[in-house]
Amino acid sequence: MAPSLLHQETTDGDVISRIFLVRHGDRFDYANPSWVDSAKKSGCLVTDPPLSALGHRQASETAAYLQKIIKENTPNNEDNEEGGSGGIHKILVSPYLRVIQTATPTAHAFGIPLSIENGLSEAHATATVLPTPHQRFAYFPMLDPNYNSLLNVKPTPGFYCPKTGFACEAFAGRYCQRMETFARCLERTHYGQTIVMFSHAASVALVAAFLRCSMTDLKFAPCGVYHLERVNDGPWKIVQSGHDNTSYVKENSPTTYPWGFSGKYFEENDGKYFGSSEGIDLDYFVGAPDNCNL
Repeated sequence: MAPSLLHQETTDGDVISRIFLVRHGDRFDYANPSWVDSAKKSGCLVTDPPLSALGHRQASETAAYLQKIIKENTPNNEDNEEGGSGGIHKILVSPYLRVIQTATPTAHAFGIPLSIENGLSEAHATATVLPTPHQRFAYFPMLDPNYNSLLNVKPTPGFYCPKTGFACEAFAGRYCQRMETFARCLERTHYGQTIVMFSHAASVALVAAFLRCSMTDLKFAPCGVYHLERVNDGPWKIVQSGHDNTSYVKENSPTTYPWGFSGKYFEENDGKYFGSSEGIDLDYFVGAPDNCNL
């Protein structure tokens, strides 16, 4: 069952941690299938497509929406140590182009740099093949090229990305384990802060890792926003679901749609690991222990 939405009661002196997790906008390659062949001929990484024109519009609309809801949820709204304003302490982004593009309007809106966080990487993540933060900085000056990622993704022996052939992390088992580790580390590193993170559809697993709930009914819309809160060291609660974006995004495409996990992503066959042999399934995060194995 999907978690219910609620606001938590607080008192003076309580420490509130807030997370806003955003999926990237509409993908250019999904809207324009011929891009993949053209990208291959040009030597481009086909797993790193840009946003479509629609995706850029969605990103701008989402930035305006985040300004509104973060202001509503952080009434003191004071400048923070990052030099920005509006109640955000950090903006963390996946290293993929479409995610950086989605996050850029929010960085401009709040005046806070983007920090590339490898822990937010896409499924089938392949280490070392994406441009570095320093290389991205030439085109995205709102990036902080000196940020040190909390988590780095390691390839799983014997696994290769189905689209590129590069060694990659096993999906969905190792990916979910990464989300569990990453959630616990975010709790520790950003305790009492408000952070905004931009990632991919599969990061609904990160939502489940915080809430310790099943992934069964969780979906993530393009530019969907999950808002989670925690009081002191209590459990995380969901304030807003990211399964729908229609209250602030004017247009969607059928090619980039709300996505969620199903059991097939964990089922193993022909001796190939996907998670089920280790008990990793849709309910993996229910009652999971606290771990932060960096």
